[in-house]
Amino acid sequence: MVGCVGDISGPGGASSGGGGGTGGPSAGGPLLPARIRRLSNAEYDASVQALLGTAQKPSVAFPPDSRQGSFTLNDAQRIDPVLAKQLDVAALALVSEARGSGKLTALASCAAGEACATTFITGFGARAYRRPLTADETAALVAVYHAGADGATHDEGIDLVARALLQSAGFLYVTELGAPGATATSKVTLTGNEAAAALSYVLGGIPPDQPLLDAAGAGQLATGEGREQQARRLLALPAGRDRVVRVVREWFGIDRIADTAKDSTVYAAFAGVKASMEAESLRFIDEVMSHGSATVGELLGADWTIADAPLAAVYGVSSAGSGRTSLTGVGRRGLLNQGAFLSVYAHASETAPVLRGVATMRRVACMALKSPTELNIVVTPPMPDPSKTTRQRFDVHATDPVCQGCHRSIDAFGFAFEGYDGMGKARTTDSNLPIDSATVVATGLDFDGSYADSNALAAALAASADVRTCAARQIFRASAGRSDDSVAVAEAAFVEAWSALPADAQGNLIETLVAFVRSPQFVERSAR
Repeated sequence: MVGCVGDISGPGGASSGGGGGTGGPSAGGPLLPARIRRLSNAEYDASVQALLGTAQKPSVAFPPDSRQGSFTLNDAQRIDPVLAKQLDVAALALVSEARGSGKLTALASCAAGEACATTFITGFGARAYRRPLTADETAALVAVYHAGADGATHDEGIDLVARALLQSAGFLYVTELGAPGATATSKVTLTGNEAAAALSYVLGGIPPDQPLLDAAGAGQLATGEGREQQARRLLALPAGRDRVVRVVREWFGIDRIADTAKDSTVYAAFAGVKASMEAESLRFIDEVMSHGSATVGELLGADWTIADAPLAAVYGVSSAGSGRTSLTGVGRRGLLNQGAFLSVYAHASETAPVLRGVATMRRVACMALKSPTELNIVVTPPMPDPSKTTRQRFDVHATDPVCQGCHRSIDAFGFAFEGYDGMGKARTTDSNLPIDSATVVATGLDFDGSYADSNALAAALAASADVRTCAARQIFRASAGRSDDSVAVAEAAFVEAWSALPADAQGNLIETLVAFVRSPQFVERSAR
């Protein structure tokens, strides 16, 4: 088959998706399945920090999280032999630090012996497992204590127990199985402790704190109102703010800016402002979510940002330091026209209309696009030609019968961004020829129209009801830990419930998160 000119792969050859489907018929029902899921790397770090009071971030040495769609909260993640070895190394380092700092001595402060060890196991173990230990689990850990202490010292026994707990399934996995024996029925309800863990990790990326555990013990998490009360408390904490920022950055793919590289002969300034681009995305999203409208409309349509002096110079504006920098004079709008998005979705030495177009379609509009591999198409990028603009080179898509079906829409989005180079700096020429960023979007969605450039397009996307619906889908995917066809019915059920929210709440990401937490879907699971 003739190769489709272009590339709809993401950075590093991975799908630039977020659309969530894997092809094939939809399956499943309106509930997520009963399951267990491994802590993400960030959740692991937060959990050992809460448990041991350490500042270490051991996951920097772990393999990167495997993602579902855009998101690192992924119920398909497991522990392979490589990670198992790194978890052992991390546990040894963490326990050694805790012993040296006196933390373990304080946690196991009673006299030496099995009774003392049992007290430590039941207390520290319950915090590690986020629930009380069973009698069998306690007995097994007492045996671990004796393996370390007999013929040695009490402290060595406690250290071995702590290392075992940090590598145990009870610590490394979050369960959503309901009470013992519940999976014999067709539907199960999460226990109070499971609901507490789900709330704390989904909304804060951290293990449950004492107020949340107290609410679980009082049965308050069994009601939507009780879960909403705790959700709003958690989202107001620093960890909650950080978690929301992480979700948005993963949704748009801009969390990859730290790993993005450019050809220094083409974009000599990029290395000096890459950190500024990352800081901009963090501060901008936090400002919108914490002090702005918390809406997808403002994320996409804001005429301001928070840029330090080096990045402000790239944008051609004056930095306001840690405050809002107006962009009205240069016309930039929202996340899609910030340096992180424009750099991530570009090649090392030139722009990438296809990457930018696909990212916008999948991540902002939730439009389904198959990859070249799924279509059995061999990708052949257009040859370099210094006598043509990038748009002129990629216009060949419109004449290729293999490509034009997909690229008619992809390129309509991607060409709108040609007013920015591969590191997000505004430009008026390409190969010494005038830039053409005008486009006509015709997708059947409510933002169809003619646009002068990506900023005009961003303003339309910011006002779109279809984009707000996509945002609800992305919040579901980020929170559910799954986005493939097996949960398509569950996703549709959530979107239907979300559509009943007041109009002014539907674009609000915080209210969308709270709506998911309040829904029965949050605590009910299909057992079959």
